[in-house]
Amino acid sequence: MPFLLNEDKALKQKFQGLMVHDATSGAGRKVTVRYRNPEYELADAVYPLVLISHSRISRDEDREHRGYVRLHYAPENYEPWADMTDPAQSPYTAQMPIPLNVDYQIDAYARKETHLIEMTGAMSGFHFLPARFGYLPIGEDGTVRRLDLLGGPEYSESKDEQGKRLFIASWVIRISSELFLSDIQTLTPAQRVLISWLDKRFFDEGHTVELDPTQVVTPAEADTP
Repeated sequence: MPFLLNEDKALKQKFQGLMVHDATSGAGRKVTVRYRNPEYELADAVYPLVLISHSRISRDEDREHRGYVRLHYAPENYEPWADMTDPAQSPYTAQMPIPLNVDYQIDAYARKETHLIEMTGAMSGFHFLPARFGYLPIGEDGTVRRLDLLGGPEYSESKDEQGKRLFIASWVIRISSELFLSDIQTLTPAQRVLISWLDKRFFDEGHTVELDPTQVVTPAEADTP
């Protein structure tokens, strides 16, 4: 089944709202956030800019298991249940997914070095790219993924296609994810419960006992005190 879409969306959302300030920007200048496009020229970009690109996907053997489990979140393209805060209500079961590490490169670009320094300071904070305890909330499935900083920030300088100078800070991060290879099954709740109190000797002696229709209990009746 597809994956990566929720992670990409959440990571882009994480950097929304970043601002930089200087003597000419008044209330501040909004930082543009987008994914790298090979056809996208840096000379056409709006700065300051956070550019996200995929780096690598690898299997995480330390988190790998076997067997069937009840999923504690709604997989991508599946409807969430009523109370997502209670994993026990999940209707989804599947064979243990393959745990993956999804690596991204985050590049911050600025025309002014003062803008880059301000961006670096903000992006090193707890809610963005901290040295430890990083996190990435995924709104679609209600999970909070690990965000590990693998490297950075590393500074460099470059020029765009028009020869204008760019100041750059780069990070490499890792997001935890999972990939399902088997079909996801939906559990069907019990519609009624048959209750009968029988003496074991009835069966040993070959008796046939019919269940009293009044002993059929629906889930709604079972919840009634």
